Amino acid sequence: MPSATEIPAAGPDTSPETAIVVGAGVVGSACAVQLARAGVRTTLVDWQDPGNGASSGNAGSLSAQSVVPIALPGMLRQVPKWLIDPAGPLHVRWSYLPKAAPWLWKWVRASRMSTVHRSAAALHSLLDTAIEDFEELLGPEESARLIRRHGQLLVWRSARPDRTEAVGHQLRELHGVEMEWLTPSEIAELEPELAPVFSRGLLLKRHGHLVDPQDAVQTLARHFRSAGGAFVKDRVADIDVCADRTVALRLDGGRSVHAHRLVIAAGAWSARLAAKLGCRIPLETERGYHATIPGVSGFCTRPIMDVNNSTIVTPMASGLRIAGTVEIAGVDAPPDYRRAKALLTHYHSMFSHPPAGEPTYWMGCRPSLPDSIPIIDRVEGLPNVILAFGHGHLGMTGAPATARIVRDLFLDRPINMDISAFRASRFA
Repeated sequence: MPSATEIPAAGPDTSPETAIVVGAGVVGSACAVQLARAGVRTTLVDWQDPGNGASSGNAGSLSAQSVVPIALPGMLRQVPKWLIDPAGPLHVRWSYLPKAAPWLWKWVRASRMSTVHRSAAALHSLLDTAIEDFEELLGPEESARLIRRHGQLLVWRSARPDRTEAVGHQLRELHGVEMEWLTPSEIAELEPELAPVFSRGLLLKRHGHLVDPQDAVQTLARHFRSAGGAFVKDRVADIDVCADRTVALRLDGGRSVHAHRLVIAAGAWSARLAAKLGCRIPLETERGYHATIPGVSGFCTRPIMDVNNSTIVTPMASGLRIAGTVEIAGVDAPPDYRRAKALLTHYHSMFSHPPAGEPTYWMGCRPSLPDSIPIIDRVEGLPNVILAFGHGHLGMTGAPATARIVRDLFLDRPINMDISAFRASRFA
């Protein structure tokens, strides 16, 4: 059993129907909503307000049929170029490279086709009903306000797919992704503001997007409170297993919070918390950046991904968001907003007449595992502790199904899908 400090029993206010969820991002907030609606007395704990972490600044995509993992065959030969290009789609800070190297090696090994196929199947099972599940969590009125179902457009400047891209298309075909190939004229008809620089397009028809991801998470938090949930704003200093097998969180503010069961859904900070219980998880932080041009509306209809430049442009309620790039530098390093500003160069090359404005910049930490699929599992030897993190680029999309699985694990209900691919032990 993982090592943990035992303290006296929590007291008479702890029952099998109590839970603590650590992490008020989209995954943790969705888990808290599901548990509270199931009648579980639930406390949500985070050092930030709900939705203020990585959930606040992502591209807003609800990629219901995103079955292509990040690590694919052919990527290994690109790693040296990425390491030396600070403005490239993936950059590793040299000072952080010794710490990141084991994860990067696992990531390269995850590009083997056997792992790729396993990851694609797991993503398909987790994400296929993502938009419908999100609508169920938000309710009809909030869904109509926040969710758009116009698909997602991928465009390429290159005339022919390379090996990595071809594998992605094979995976989409294998898993029945609803997609439509577009010629340059069809791209222009669908999104007339795009510059005539793209030779191919792919419309992913079942994808959608949120016009305000932070608002969506804050809405989940309101639903959680309406269902009787409590929010505690504080950092977790330590986790203890009590003599009666309940769990106690020691908070930086000096108090402790007790419950029968614990859910760790703290995004990029989850591995540190799991390590307090003896769980060693190869979680790394893919730091993503965005620039938002405020006040832009009606410019494009859907998220548009310039694949060759790893840049996605999404119409948001607040304006036009340009997101992308990956930086490996951990959770503690200060942002390098040169990476956000570099996105604007790609944005200006994507459109014939891109709207101008004074952009705002943002950086957030994605929690990523080498094989691109999250951990949703009980801790070995501590069945009352559930891990739910590591969604990488798919946190918004994967949150609803993850929350449903967590609820069913908590209540010992049958789960209507095979969750073996999400076990923590796959990294043992």
